[in-house]
Amino acid sequence: MNDLQGVNIGGLMVGPRLPVRVMSVVNLSPESFYKSTVADSIEKFHEMITLAAEEGADIIDIGGVSTAPKNVYGTPDITIDEELERVTSALESIKVSGYPPLSIDTTSSRVAETALDLGVSMVNDVSGLHADPKMAGLIADRGAPVVLMANCGEPCSSVQAALQSLRDSFSIAQGAGIESEKIIVDPGIGFGKPPETDITILRELDLFAELGHPLLVGVSRKAFIGHILDQPNPDDRLIGSLVAAAIAVLRGANVVRTHDVGETKIAVQISDILRVSTRSD
Repeated sequence: MNDLQGVNIGGLMVGPRLPVRVMSVVNLSPESFYKSTVADSIEKFHEMITLAAEEGADIIDIGGVSTAPKNVYGTPDITIDEELERVTSALESIKVSGYPPLSIDTTSSRVAETALDLGVSMVNDVSGLHADPKMAGLIADRGAPVVLMANCGEPCSSVQAALQSLRDSFSIAQGAGIESEKIIVDPGIGFGKPPETDITILRELDLFAELGHPLLVGVSRKAFIGHILDQPNPDDRLIGSLVAAAIAVLRGANVVRTHDVGETKIAVQISDILRVSTRSD
């Protein structure tokens, strides 16, 4: 179990007794489901990470390949070599120390290793260490913090399935020697789940917070919001995303991952103050 000091991400502390942090999404993948956060050139990448920092992002999560589910968005397969090329070109073009801590969104140990070599502070593995057998050992050897997402090998069908998936990931992490105080958990909202399952997970986030690790939640522009509001186009889902992000904070999220930093920062600040006030009362 993690203590109350939280997880250190490149000098930024994340945890239950600290301000809720905002993680910006910057995609290097043209196949990503929400095109407004795709950096399709080095110039665009510079613009996007600079804007994210200016709008108050505490962490910037960089992904070289889309993790959006094929069955929802028809996402094409991308080779690890292509993912690696995208990530390497982007990171080599900047001075990493000039930005908030960077995270690499990947399930590949090759990509993670290169990103860490180029100054990234954290690995965000949506497979929960299941996709690449070398990933856990790499993270342990490098002493890097890691986000472990609930991943059942197929869309988790219930809250209990998602919780069990995370317990399985903890076992892999412990076996590889990853320190408990390096782990952040993500309940995995989206990723092809039925909307009703996503809604239930969001409603019962406190069960994930009780696992004893900081909790990262990503609801931004996701399909369950489109289902609730009859908005098939992710471009229309900003307001729903902000409401869901505020609810996530009130339910225990310590980090909110978003495509819309400025707006989400405001929603998070209000909901974080209300959460603290409620606990004080």
